[in-house]
Amino acid sequence: MKKLRLAIDILMTLFLLMSMSYETIGNIFEKIFGIDAYEYGALIHEFIGVAFIALVIFHLWLNRRWLLNMFKGRYNAARSVLVFADVVLIVDIILLLVSGLMMSRILGADPDESFESFGMSFARIAHMLAAYWGYVIMSFHVGLHIKKFPAIIFIPALYGCYAFVKRQLHEYMFLRTEFVFFDFEEPIIYFLLDYIAIMILFASVGYFVMKMCRR
Repeated sequence: MKKLRLAIDILMTLFLLMSMSYETIGNIFEKIFGIDAYEYGALIHEFIGVAFIALVIFHLWLNRRWLLNMFKGRYNAARSVLVFADVVLIVDIILLLVSGLMMSRILGADPDESFESFGMSFARIAHMLAAYWGYVIMSFHVGLHIKKFPAIIFIPALYGCYAFVKRQLHEYMFLRTEFVFFDFEEPIIYFLLDYIAIMILFASVGYFVMKMCRR
């Protein structure tokens, strides 16, 4: 069971990173296969999103005992932080799923309506907020469950501070801009390394928060 849980966690991380870089992936597909990056990049994003949500549901099922007993028993600082992070994350994922369904091309939505329809415009903004806040909260959530961080991991965590600003996550999270920008000339490996560093940054924050709570 531990190996299965680990495999699911690794797959969720991979699909999460792929989902955040979907525009870049779509551009790669356009260069290799000659397909339209705008049209098919969004479809690729949807399929990745469906796979990610399916893995999240499976992850929740594997941890169903924790969920069923979430609000039972006594609370200490560590358990309070864990439950709060889990509840916020579940709400975020629901918002991510609902807004994604509202914009789904597979389900017949027209993305060009996003500039004309209030519903589509709301869904697009809600999806962006849920995606970037979700990325940070999920990374924090991972750190809460790590028992020990090797000291060397804090080097990429420090770089993650720079990458967070460089990639403008704060702009998206606080809606200072309503559009996400990608550099299509940049090798995708640079994008992924930056996002991995950001993930390590917030995982290390979660780790230290939990460490303080257990003292």
